[in-house]
Amino acid sequence: MNRKPPRRAGCVVLAAIALPIAILSVRAAEPAPARYVDEMPMTLKQRLAEPFHTEQSEAVEPFTILGNVHYVGAKNIASYLITTEAGHILLDSGVREMEQAILENIAKLGFEVRDVQILLSSHAHFDHIQGHEALRKATGARVHAMVGDAEALRAGKDLSPLGFEGWPPVQVDRVLRDGDEVSLGGTVMTAHRIPGHTPGCTVWTMPVVDRDATFSLAFHGCNGPNRGVRLIGNENFPSLVEDARAGFERLRALRPDLYLTGHPAELFAGRMQAMRDGVRPHPLTTQQPWLELVAELENRFSEQLASQRASTPAD
Repeated sequence: MNRKPPRRAGCVVLAAIALPIAILSVRAAEPAPARYVDEMPMTLKQRLAEPFHTEQSEAVEPFTILGNVHYVGAKNIASYLITTEAGHILLDSGVREMEQAILENIAKLGFEVRDVQILLSSHAHFDHIQGHEALRKATGARVHAMVGDAEALRAGKDLSPLGFEGWPPVQVDRVLRDGDEVSLGGTVMTAHRIPGHTPGCTVWTMPVVDRDATFSLAFHGCNGPNRGVRLIGNENFPSLVEDARAGFERLRALRPDLYLTGHPAELFAGRMQAMRDGVRPHPLTTQQPWLELVAELENRFSEQLASQRASTPAD
C-alpha cells in the first residue's frame, strides 16, 4: 500500500478519523454481545473481566510521554503510539470498548490515523488485544506478533495458562522470534520473548531521544503466570515453571533506564500531569528501579509456587 508521508493533522483532525470512526460506528449499531447486567447471573470469569470493560477502560485525554512516545490508551489499560516521519507504530489495542477512543486520541494529538502502519502487542490477553482486528481494519496497519501469541491472535482465543476471554480473530502479517526488530522511520523496537504470562509475552525495548537526553525504554507486561494458574502438573503447559524462571532471568538482563506498563494507573499516579506539562527531569526517572520491580515479581511467583507445592499431595 502506497502511503503519503505522515504529518501532523491541523484543522482537519476530525476528517482524518471520519472513515475509521464511521466503520466503528456502524459496527456499534449492530446487536451488542450480552453484557453483565443485574438480571443476569455472572460467572466468575465475567466478574473478573467486568472492571476491564468498565472503569479500567474509561477514556482519558492523550498526552506525550517522552520523545516520540505517546499515551493514547484508557484509564488503566495502555495503548502506546510511537510516531516517526515514515509512519507510526501502535502498541496494544485494549478491550473492545477502547477502539474508537484510541482512534480519536491519535487524532487529538495531531497525527493521522491512516499513518499507523504497524500494530504490535505486549501479550495475547483480551485486555490488550481485543481491539486489534478493528484497529487493523480502521488503520490498514500490518500486525506483527510473537510466536506463541500470534497463534492466539489468529484463533481469537486465549491460549495462555489463564485461558480467559477471547476476541475477534486477527490477521497476523509477521510472526516474530525472540530478538527480532521492528523498524520504521529510524525508530527500532526490539522484541524480547518472555514466556509465562502468555506463551509469546513480549517486552519491547527501544532507544528514545527526549530533548537533550537519550533513554533506553521498555514496554513491560510480562509479569509471570497469573495468580490462580496451576503451576505444578499443568498438562497444557508442562514447562510453565521453567519458562517463568527463564523469563525472570531475561527480564533482569534488559536493564532499561525507564519502563512503561500495560496497566499504568499506578505508574502514572502523581506523574501524569507532570508528563502532560513536560516537566524535566522526566517524572518517570523516579519510578521503582527495574531490578527491584523484577525481583518483586519473581518473589510473588516464588510464593505462589511454594503455596501450590505445599498444598499438592506427595506421590
